Amino acid sequence: MSPVTSELERLLAPDTPLDEALRLFAHLRTTATEARAIEAVLARAVYAVVPEALIVAVASALVDRGEHAAASQALVRTTSSEALMLRAELLAGGDDLAAALALVERVMLRDFDWPGARERHTRWREALGVAVVPRADPSTTMMTSAPEAPFRLLREVGRGGAGVVYEAEDRDLQRRVALKVYHRADRDRAQLLHEAHVAVALAGPGIVRVFDANPEHGWLVMEWVPRGALRSLLRERDVAALRPMERWARPLAEALARVHAAGWVHHDVKPANILLRGSGDPLLTDFGTARRQGEPSPPGSLGYMSPERLAGRTSNKRDDVYGYGRVIEDALDVVSDDPRLAMWRLVAGYCTGRDGARPSDGAGVVSLVG
Repeated sequence: MSPVTSELERLLAPDTPLDEALRLFAHLRTTATEARAIEAVLARAVYAVVPEALIVAVASALVDRGEHAAASQALVRTTSSEALMLRAELLAGGDDLAAALALVERVMLRDFDWPGARERHTRWREALGVAVVPRADPSTTMMTSAPEAPFRLLREVGRGGAGVVYEAEDRDLQRRVALKVYHRADRDRAQLLHEAHVAVALAGPGIVRVFDANPEHGWLVMEWVPRGALRSLLRERDVAALRPMERWARPLAEALARVHAAGWVHHDVKPANILLRGSGDPLLTDFGTARRQGEPSPPGSLGYMSPERLAGRTSNKRDDVYGYGRVIEDALDVVSDDPRLAMWRLVAGYCTGRDGARPSDGAGVVSLVG
């Protein structure tokens, strides 16, 4: 057996440490066996798990060989920041700036200062003519007249661009509630009323209940969900709470189907806006940016906007489908060692893939997940 053949076999052996595999591949790139090594790694990735760092190395080799389409295909199921940045560069080089921008936003969501991400984000947004929405000021404080609000604030549980959410106690009814206080009651009165009206109109399974609203003082009262948002479980990497994924991911698709059947696009499907009851039942919340199908799209959340929405498309249910797929990807990053997740990887791929191949709405996602 020749030394090169031995190195190739060692490269593909499942017990080869990643550092050694990367070293072997780098050496094989200097030999006449480079093409065979690339082909062998990609073939193995079809039926077995190949470390993403090795996939990125193979894709980089394909780029160096001028095989950009093959490099993009090699990276299609990758999720690491390094892989996403390389995919973004390839998409931008192919004049698909909107898809490239969506990938960079996913990287910035994890690490706002990832090398080169912000520069590309700014440059590609400007090229697309997309306005940059300032990030919420974390120092913003609640401005409300406490005597007018019959609640005792217990703790802050969430903060976003529109307002702050508190765990609070309703003094009159002696129950826990979620109190959302808008940053600027004078400016955001219409959005507060819109959020309340849409949630009430959609009241039912999978939708957070709204109890009261006071647009003059800028607050909204909703049901309290002690377990909190999916975002917290993802940050804590609470695998036990996320398994089985069917318990919450399927009813979430059903809730999205109800929203779409009523003619609405939620526009902010992300882990922070998905609450989980103790039983695991999900609730969609925050309908402040909901719009009717075909209406102008509002600004969205970093990392969860579809390429088409970034490119300026009007409100479309497929944009919520993309957000759903991104949520599934986030969960898969935490529970990735579960061998029963193949179906959910396919679901995430369909929902975040090419626009025409995505389910057209929540009902399509329900059919997809079975």
